[in-house]
Amino acid sequence: MQKIYGALAVLIAILSVIYFIWRVDALDRNFQDEMIQVGLMISRYEAKAQFIEHYLPQVRQFNRSDLTAQRILSVVYENSLWCRLEPELVLAVIQVESQFNPRACSEAGALGLMQVMPVTGVYVGSRLGIWIGSDEDIYDIENNVRIGCVFLADCINRMGEHNGLGFYYAGRYRNHYQVYNDQVNTARQDWDRLAALKMRAEPDADGE
Repeated sequence: MQKIYGALAVLIAILSVIYFIWRVDALDRNFQDEMIQVGLMISRYEAKAQFIEHYLPQVRQFNRSDLTAQRILSVVYENSLWCRLEPELVLAVIQVESQFNPRACSEAGALGLMQVMPVTGVYVGSRLGIWIGSDEDIYDIENNVRIGCVFLADCINRMGEHNGLGFYYAGRYRNHYQVYNDQVNTARQDWDRLAALKMRAEPDADGE
């Protein structure tokens, strides 16, 4: 019996060591995964901060408010990434649609930064879990840019950029597409030039 007890004790000791090593390894993997996630969050935060800092002077020229400009750029950055749109394209659309005025309202009833029609706001908002109960919900900067980006991305994904942009603006009235595309492309060229300046400035900052 003593031999059996001794063998069991050795087996238990071996299993304990194996369990301990497994736990340490699992904790190490979890720690590494968490550190990777933290690193990604920091990188994303830094990229977003650089985006806001770089485009802030340009957006501020339109609405004269640092806080509003920062808020707009923040939601544009987040939602353009989420919808896989170039942020410079979204900025160009906002410039053409509203001149960065969150309270803009067209004769047709389109509202806010991205000139979202109320029916579009309700429809797309319901898909996103965003309650649209009044015009004020569409004027809200976060709601407006989120809904506008999702609708714009849907249009482009279904019809390509040229027709998608046109449909975003004019629906089925194709005779308005070219004029709108020309306006957006002109604005986009300015934003792309700023983006190019940003890209050229980044290596200098890294080298300092």
